[in-house]
Amino acid sequence: MSERLSEKDRENLSKLTKEQIEEIIKDKMADAKVETEDKLTATIDEAMEELDRRTDKETNEKIMEISQYSDTVLEAVDKSHKEVTFMYSMLNDKHQATVDMTKKLAELQDTLVALDASVTRKLDLLKDKELEIEEELKQLDEKRAQVSAENEKVVEPEVPFTEALAQKFSEENHPIKANDNMEILALADTGLSEVEIAKKLGRGLGEVKFVLGLYKEG
Repeated sequence: MSERLSEKDRENLSKLTKEQIEEIIKDKMADAKVETEDKLTATIDEAMEELDRRTDKETNEKIMEISQYSDTVLEAVDKSHKEVTFMYSMLNDKHQATVDMTKKLAELQDTLVALDASVTRKLDLLKDKELEIEEELKQLDEKRAQVSAENEKVVEPEVPFTEALAQKFSEENHPIKANDNMEILALADTGLSEVEIAKKLGRGLGEVKFVLGLYKEG
């Protein structure tokens, strides 16, 4: 410090008392303190400004990153929503198709049940008709055998076809005896069918039906 002082300053300094020197030093120290505080404040302000700038920059970067991430998330959510909506629409279509198919199957089942019942009735009718035909064929075979046997015993003169047909018709439509009627009615009361009665009595199925029809009408 003495090297920086001029000769005049040193002379003036030598004239000062100790108290004066201390007072000058205190002033200088106060000035230095104020200057130091000012520089420190300025440095702190600059540092805070720099920190604010860096913070703002980082904050902006974070905000940009968050914004980009938010956009990505929103796009994914929108895509998922569209997929879910599409799947829900498909499920609705499938459900409606299933309901329609179930309805059609139910209608088809009803149709098949009705058709089965109709076929069963027709089969029963065909079976009854078959039994009637079998019975008539059996009776025809018996009559043929009887006629053949009678022809072997007695040779009858030839009869014209018209006369033979008239005679056969009159024989097949001969009056039915009361006892025969009672037998037919009695067997019918036991629960036998017309075919079973005809077989049991050896009578024609038409004859049995005729007697039972007269009985029902009476």
